[in-house]
Amino acid sequence: MARTKRSANFGSRTQRLKLAAGVPHEEPLSPGRYIVYRRPLSGAAGIWKARLFINPKAKPQVSIGVADDYQDANGQTILNYAQAQAKAIAWFEQITRQVREDDGELIKRASLTVKDVMAAYYQDAQRRGMKSLTRSMQSTNAWVVSALGDVEVSKLTRTKLERWLDSVAKSGRRVRTKPGREAAFAPEPVADDEKRMRKESANKVWSIFRAALNFALDRRLISVTNPCWRDVKPFKGTKNARTRFLTIDEQVRLVNVCPPDFRRLVRGALLTGCRYEELSLIKCKDYNPNAKTPTVFIAESKNGKSRYVYLAKEGAELFDELTADGTPDSYVFTRDNVARRKRVDVGDRWAKGDQRRFMAAACKAAGLEILDFHELRHTYASVLVNSGCPLPVVAAQLGHSDTRMVEQHYGHLAPSYVADMVNEKMPTLGILEPTNIEKLKPTKVVAADRLAARAKT
Repeated sequence: MARTKRSANFGSRTQRLKLAAGVPHEEPLSPGRYIVYRRPLSGAAGIWKARLFINPKAKPQVSIGVADDYQDANGQTILNYAQAQAKAIAWFEQITRQVREDDGELIKRASLTVKDVMAAYYQDAQRRGMKSLTRSMQSTNAWVVSALGDVEVSKLTRTKLERWLDSVAKSGRRVRTKPGREAAFAPEPVADDEKRMRKESANKVWSIFRAALNFALDRRLISVTNPCWRDVKPFKGTKNARTRFLTIDEQVRLVNVCPPDFRRLVRGALLTGCRYEELSLIKCKDYNPNAKTPTVFIAESKNGKSRYVYLAKEGAELFDELTADGTPDSYVFTRDNVARRKRVDVGDRWAKGDQRRFMAAACKAAGLEILDFHELRHTYASVLVNSGCPLPVVAAQLGHSDTRMVEQHYGHLAPSYVADMVNEKMPTLGILEPTNIEKLKPTKVVAADRLAARAKT
């Protein structure tokens, strides 16, 4: 505990009663930290306050108790000078974790905890309009804050972080529960693919956590000479995911078993490759029924950018049908029975999570392995690739800035794409010498071998 600072004015009740009433009197305990005493004009006992100086415009203060001017101190509500000083110091430590300057930055504190860092990072992320903010917060609260939230950043070590990352990878995935219930977890992964998926999930959580630590360091919220987290490496070999997609026959079976409103949505996904969130927000005015190049405008994608999705014949016919009777601002994909839905703010459009039970039921009815709705987007991309569509075109339709993601997930479906590009772009250098050697065709070699075998028999 810090030693009590002596005061000629506040040290005893006799000295305090000599001070002018109705006027605040303050003394510094340390730079920017003050203890304040003020006795009312009525002659009642004075009040202790603590005040923190951040900048000329930010000077938060709080009442911490009544002075022992007329009653003996009890350490709770009536405080002598030493007790008031201790309470003021405790408040300073608490408020430096919470008080923000006018520009929204936390006050720099060497003992900032992981929980403080995550809170500061998400405050800035909200200001920047970070996508999937709620999902990221839920993930880090479950895996980062719950395990390391009270640990001071200055006490983090590479070993501690690596052990934490290993524990996340070895833990079972979180299971969806009803609001208000405790978090539930699946059994620990056993199969190789399950282990790979858990390591990939751990890498994603770690990337957010690492970004938050770098943010705090960049904003000088923490003072660390050698950031240990920069030496912590993510798991390797986690990107070899099995991309699942439906054949044309399976697509037909899935569509046929869907109820009418969900059938419209599934058709939209299979004919546009749009994400579920993108489909749910498409309005009639976003469809351009141009005879040569019909398109659907996606106002905001996952990456925050807009794009146009070009429609084939079937896609244009679907949107012609769904927008025929709609107003420009009405949603294209809507639910039929919404009278009993709990959320009234979304009206009749498809809201977050609405598709899950419909998708599971449809897959079961069609005799298919349970798929996530997002895999309809994979199906759309795989159909284009299998049909010989160039990968840059597929990437543009999906809203990717380049072909890396498309090559990673669908490149194996078009093995000739690289060869075609090399043959097309590689010029003839003319550096070979003429030769009279002719390459035998495989059919001739096979025929000669057969003739020789017959001669021997």
